[in-house]
Amino acid sequence: MLSKDKKIILTHPRTGTAFAIDSDIYTPFKTAILQSLKGSKGKTFTEITDDVVKIIRNKMPGFKRSIPWYTISIRLDLETRGIVEIFTEKGKKLTRLKK
Repeated sequence: MLSKDKKIILTHPRTGTAFAIDSDIYTPFKTAILQSLKGSKGKTFTEITDDVVKIIRNKMPGFKRSIPWYTISIRLDLETRGIVEIFTEKGKKLTRLKK
C-alpha cells in the first residue's frame, strides 16, 4: 500500500535537522494537522495529537506506527515552512495556522 518512491524532507525549525519520510505518510498527517487547526485560535500539542489520532485511525486504519511522533515531526516541519506558528498564551505553548 505505501509506496517507497516519493519522499518529503522534514526540517526542524530550530535545529535545522532534516530527514525524509514517505509522502504517503506526510500528506495525510499534514492534512489532519491543518484540519485540526482550521478555525482554531490555537491548540496545544495534546489537542492537535488527539484530533490527528482520530483522523489517521479513520483514514489509515492499518497505520501501526507512532501517530504522536509523526504529528510532532510534521508539525515542526509545517512551522519551518511558515504554515503554522507557535505562540504562548497564559503560559501554554499553542499552535495556530499562520495568517
